[in-house]
Amino acid sequence: MNATANISSAPDRSVSEGLGLWEPKRTLTLEAARSHTRRIKLMRYVLIAISCVLVTFLILQFFSDRGGPSFENDPSESVKMTNPRYSGRTGDGLPFNLTADTAIRRMKNLNTVLLDSPVLEFMRSEGVENSSVIAKDGAYNDVEKILDLNKDVNLETDDGNKCDTTHARIFNVEKRITGNEPIYCTGDFGQVSGQRYEIKDDYSTFIFKDGLVAKLTRSAGAMDAEDSFGFGGSGPIDVTSDLGIYKGRHTDLRGDVRVAQEGAVITSDKMDIFRVNEGGEETGSVKLGAIQRIDAQGDFHYVTADNDIRGRKGVYERDKSLMTVTGDVIVVQPDGKRVEAQKMTYNTKTGTIRFLGNCLGRDCASNGRTEIRIPGSGK
Repeated sequence: MNATANISSAPDRSVSEGLGLWEPKRTLTLEAARSHTRRIKLMRYVLIAISCVLVTFLILQFFSDRGGPSFENDPSESVKMTNPRYSGRTGDGLPFNLTADTAIRRMKNLNTVLLDSPVLEFMRSEGVENSSVIAKDGAYNDVEKILDLNKDVNLETDDGNKCDTTHARIFNVEKRITGNEPIYCTGDFGQVSGQRYEIKDDYSTFIFKDGLVAKLTRSAGAMDAEDSFGFGGSGPIDVTSDLGIYKGRHTDLRGDVRVAQEGAVITSDKMDIFRVNEGGEETGSVKLGAIQRIDAQGDFHYVTADNDIRGRKGVYERDKSLMTVTGDVIVVQPDGKRVEAQKMTYNTKTGTIRFLGNCLGRDCASNGRTEIRIPGSGK
């Protein structure tokens, strides 16, 4: 009876099995199911914790990087080089070399490199030592061989000339330098400054523009047979003019020229000063001594304590101690004497003045040839 009841209480799956139908079977015990659920929950907690850690790390990394260095791509920068070196030849075949700390070539101008602390070395002529130019920064066109220098530009040539400026444009093939900023130079020609400048003729001709101020001095080691260095004594000669051109022993001054030495002053529209060359020219270097000759043209005026002399042209010859003035000459002396003539000569040693041609004044001789001796002058 009990067996029959037990059999009848069990579900009858014969029909469903006969029809091929599937019914889920309970495969896990209740304890196993609970254990499986606990594992799933634990894995979820672990994954959530890992996710939180990763998110926290990423947030911290993001904020820590915000204050650090930023790197930006410069589309204009093409190539950056360290310790670059460029070389070439001048028009007469002499070598030159250009170095720098760094060089940058930009896409917008592939022919030009920007230089940091450039140094240019070159030769003025065959057989002499190198000359050099250094600067804070510059730009070099390596196709046209033109170098632009800026900030603390210093030029030093093999013959001892030194110049300081803030801008220089160097044409390496032509061996020429131009600048639109003030320049100050020292050398055998003395001390000279100008507002603009040009250096040409194998870097041997110096042109000072827009206002020259100079002090001509005797070169170190230069020896003179006589004590007199210039036209007024042996001391430095102060010079001002609109334009000054220095080429070896020849100085060409133009525009409002004023030359003064120890109380003697010469002014004119144009003046050429020639100095004694005391050797070294065969090696590309010179040592300049005393003034040898002065040619002054246009509104000539020579003033000392003893004379006031005017004319159209004046020539001073040091070896003859002679000043010759021509063209509407007027001489006025401290005692009031005034003489006018077409030509006069003045011996700077003896103090003798001689007038030639038509002479006007109470001291003129009837034959038109008059000599005046300055009291206390000469021997």
